[in-house]
Amino acid sequence: MDGPVFELEPGEPLFFMSYAHITATRDEVARFFEDFSTDISELLGRVVGAYPGFMDTVMGGGERWSPELLRAAGTCQVFVPLLSASLITSDWCGMEWHAFARRTRVRRADGRPDNATGIVPVRWSPIEPGDLPDVVRGIQWFTPARLPDQKIVEAYEREGLLGLLRLGMEKEYRAVVWRLAQHVMSIFRSHWVTSLIPEGPEELRNVFRDRGVP
Repeated sequence: MDGPVFELEPGEPLFFMSYAHITATRDEVARFFEDFSTDISELLGRVVGAYPGFMDTVMGGGERWSPELLRAAGTCQVFVPLLSASLITSDWCGMEWHAFARRTRVRRADGRPDNATGIVPVRWSPIEPGDLPDVVRGIQWFTPARLPDQKIVEAYEREGLLGLLRLGMEKEYRAVVWRLAQHVMSIFRSHWVTSLIPEGPEELRNVFRDRGVP
């Protein structure tokens, strides 16, 4: 007997990219989103020009949450936070994390709830593990596998994606992004996250301030 059918509805993103809105890194964040989206589209088979993910390009401190952001946070299938010292001090990013984490994840094969997570933290810039909130330490971070050179992994874990870009390590950067796209697609093909769209930010909390992993 076939299992339940799960499909993305028009306008629902496969992934949601959460990042700290820092002017100094705006160009690199946009570059990564473009490259990552291109790789996801190649693996997904989505029409070129239709982004498979969501990245907020407007909201900053004190600005309102747009309906588009609330819908994306409540319908995306994989949550990709770019880990940095700025991200873990951001109320907005902590609330975006909560918007995804509170949703129910089920197996595609039978629709049963699953304790696995669709959160894929990515090393964006160097950060000390001791500085991380409990909720971040409780999630396995993305580490690329099956690369031709272990030094690529070491460079990524030492410098983060931002560091690879700024050091001109283009081949290493592209290899990590490709493996990340493959990893996200494997999650999407095995699990589904049920929709739960917040009516407003008042429903959400900054989970980075929580004690213990929810």
